[in-house]
Amino acid sequence: MKTLTLFILFMYGSHPYPEITELRTLYYESANDKAAAGKLLDLLSKVDDQSSQLLICYKGVAEMMQAKYTMSPISKFRRFKKGKEYIESAVALDPENLEVRFLRFTIQTNLPSFLGYNDHIIADKKILIKNLDQIHDKPFKQLVIDYLFASKHMTEKERNSIKK
Repeated sequence: MKTLTLFILFMYGSHPYPEITELRTLYYESANDKAAAGKLLDLLSKVDDQSSQLLICYKGVAEMMQAKYTMSPISKFRRFKKGKEYIESAVALDPENLEVRFLRFTIQTNLPSFLGYNDHIIADKKILIKNLDQIHDKPFKQLVIDYLFASKHMTEKERNSIKK
């Protein structure tokens, strides 16, 4: 009887979404690994418009990562558009969420300019720099700092302001 109770609690008590650290890891691995991109999208398959904005945003970046590994230009563009819709929806619903802003920044700084999805780079960068002290998740904060320093979109003045 105890085993059955534990099984039921496990099945219905477990959260249907992966841990944020796993999503972060898969997102960065998916830049160079098709399997990681597929796993990221699979883990987010249950995300819908009732989910948290962060999960919606991760679903958007997962769609965009799929576009990288799709051969058909039409399919690539569909994935891109779908991903963009998720990302922009997440930002609109929670514009103060620094991880959502960071995800959009990373996507926009890596997409080809002809797609025209680069109009928030400066705003997102400024928000991230201004609010670095409000990030309490140390691994995430270090990830943001490392990415900003590596970004070609940072000025020397901005880099120096982060060092302080």
